[in-house]
Amino acid sequence: MSEPLTPARGHQGDSRRPIKLNLYRDYEVEAVAQAMAGSPVLQMGIRLDCLMVSDSYLMTHLGRDSTRLARGEQALFLEVMAGLVREVSHRARQLFPSEAPYIVGDMPDGSVTNGDIALRSADRMRRAGADVVKLEVHSEAVLAVIERLAREGFRVMAHLGYTPQGGGGGRVGGSLDGARALFASARQVRDAGAESLVLEKLDEFVHRALVDRPEALPSYAIFSGKSETGGQSLNIWDSVFKPGFRARYFPPTAQETVDAFPMAYSVEAIAAHIGTLLGLTAAGEFPLSPPTLLSIEDVVALASCDPWAA
Repeated sequence: MSEPLTPARGHQGDSRRPIKLNLYRDYEVEAVAQAMAGSPVLQMGIRLDCLMVSDSYLMTHLGRDSTRLARGEQALFLEVMAGLVREVSHRARQLFPSEAPYIVGDMPDGSVTNGDIALRSADRMRRAGADVVKLEVHSEAVLAVIERLAREGFRVMAHLGYTPQGGGGGRVGGSLDGARALFASARQVRDAGAESLVLEKLDEFVHRALVDRPEALPSYAIFSGKSETGGQSLNIWDSVFKPGFRARYFPPTAQETVDAFPMAYSVEAIAAHIGTLLGLTAAGEFPLSPPTLLSIEDVVALASCDPWAA
């Protein structure tokens, strides 16, 4: 069993920005190691906490429109994901012999439908090399699954806010009621046994209110602005390739179109792009966040509340 997670910036005197990197293949791990080794600035400014093998492989390397799967595809893709976890964890152990990032296995659509299926799926990920499994919390039924996994000794990262497997697409926490609902979800996953969070598409003030507290779970935010103590979740692919839609808050390092894959996705190119993005993140220049929809009164109310207390 792996050691427990440390808080996102919980090391005494460690001011480095905690980072969770989403990637897929061993050569991407090599690019990350190359970018870090070649930059003293990154070594001083970034703490690479974890590498997550993400189910967005469906959309990046396989060209699908979403991470949702048909029922007949679910078992097969779980095996694909386990193979990628094995590949990434093996290369990470070779390239990061000291202060190695832990490995997160992103549980794909259909792999945590109920407790029994989730146990089998999580065990498959752990045997492949995952230290932690990440679950999207898009219904209350997932809470029972988290509790079952935690009880059986699995380390769980809970994904709150926008959840791709759950559908939708809007930002989360655009009202005080929405913020309170998110806070309740954070307490629920904590009480169920999750030990860390991914926070996607949150209003930045809501993100800060939840994370910048000593009792907060370790967290990694994506498209949710910045916080003082929380980490950031960055995607290797997104550092290189532009999305197929207008995205004002996307990584500014993304310059290539997907039709340039795989030629524009060499180890050297990835290292250059992710190195620049990590540098911008370390300096606090990335990410930006859309303007809040909250009123001044709402923001004041958030600042005075305790989101981790019922």
